[in-house]
Amino acid sequence: MTELAPWQRTHLGPVQVTAAPAKHGVPEVTFVLRADGDTVYFGADTLRIRELDEVARRFPEIDLALLPINGLSIRPLLNHRVVMDAAEAADLTRALRPRLAVPIHYAFTSGPLGDRVMTKSVRNRPDLYRDAAADLAPETTVHVLDPGISLTV
Repeated sequence: MTELAPWQRTHLGPVQVTAAPAKHGVPEVTFVLRADGDTVYFGADTLRIRELDEVARRFPEIDLALLPINGLSIRPLLNHRVVMDAAEAADLTRALRPRLAVPIHYAFTSGPLGDRVMTKSVRNRPDLYRDAAADLAPETTVHVLDPGISLTV
């Protein structure tokens, strides 16, 4: 296992992996993956932070961005938000200018009890992201996948 700080790189076989900044309440990074001329940004569970704008400068041609959109909040911490919501993900889409964007984590659940006591999120509403991205990043195609469905790019 190789631990990376933001902007450090490693290779996994033919894939160049670059860590990018993130903020989630615990130490975390997001990733830019490059192989065979294709570039993918994986947004993990991050909040929308200004440091992510640097991804677009360093990687001006992103083919696919996978962006969390559920706006996850922690109830016992006074609904402290730890993941960007659909509007913030659309703003990041505007900054990154990917050819294709796919919302992720919109079907997140922490279980029946956890959803009532521990976490709060906007579930099963990828349309909120699709509509916001259409306004803020009309040049990006948004593709919503049902959970468990694969996408060939």
